[in-house]
Amino acid sequence: MQNVDAKGGCLCGAIRYNVYGRVMAAAACHCRDCQYVSGGAPAYVFVVAKPSVAITKGIPEHYDSVADSGNRRRRYFCGKCGTPLYAEDSAFPDIVSVKVGSLDDPSIFKPEAQFWTSSAPKWHRIDATLPKFEKGASKSE
Repeated sequence: MQNVDAKGGCLCGAIRYNVYGRVMAAAACHCRDCQYVSGGAPAYVFVVAKPSVAITKGIPEHYDSVADSGNRRRRYFCGKCGTPLYAEDSAFPDIVSVKVGSLDDPSIFKPEAQFWTSSAPKWHRIDATLPKFEKGASKSE
């Protein structure tokens, strides 16, 4: 597993953060909720321990929803420009999913898996070289 030591923030600069430490997963999520917040594509995320993310400027807004898994998802974003920043899942309270598009250098992202591929639009190309899961991860997997 890779480590990350990066900075990120939103499009307008109102929110800034640092993320560091061991990456538990690097994935694309094709669930319908991620399609909504990304504008149609999957969400590309680094999964890290919650203390690995430190907000250094601003206060993100959040929106809670219930995912297809039945878990509560809390998605953090910039209240001024709407940039998605990171998310939390009630089933995994000690981790966060950092949105790769909010990193200053998103080229450091190397996807390792794809989740909720059963929800991907027919026109979205699924990378055949990566492990894929028709649904999401659960504590029992």
